[in-house]
Amino acid sequence: MNLKYKIIFDDLDWISPGDNIRFKCYEHGGFQVRLVEFGKSMVHADWCLKGHFAYIVDGKLEIAFSDHSEVYQPGDAIFIPDGKEHKHRPKVLTDSVTFFTVEKTPQAN
Repeated sequence: MNLKYKIIFDDLDWISPGDNIRFKCYEHGGFQVRLVEFGKSMVHADWCLKGHFAYIVDGKLEIAFSDHSEVYQPGDAIFIPDGKEHKHRPKVLTDSVTFFTVEKTPQAN
């Protein structure tokens, strides 16, 4: 894929890997930038060990960590490092939540 300095999400197709989850994605150099939407009934059954940088655009999201939970709302940024010690699981608190995330591509993990 050619390097783009401007990512126009309106030009990208939605990808729906599961119920109440969809995203648009641009990948380059081992990283991906995604516009993600989770619906209220989205269930993330397993702990996620992958690191994330994210920015909440709309809605509220609760992230459970092994020892506490944090609530994120529009304007909040999220930083979660890779690894078991930072394992986490999201839960949507509103009808939906929309956020941008920057993370390593699955191939780079």
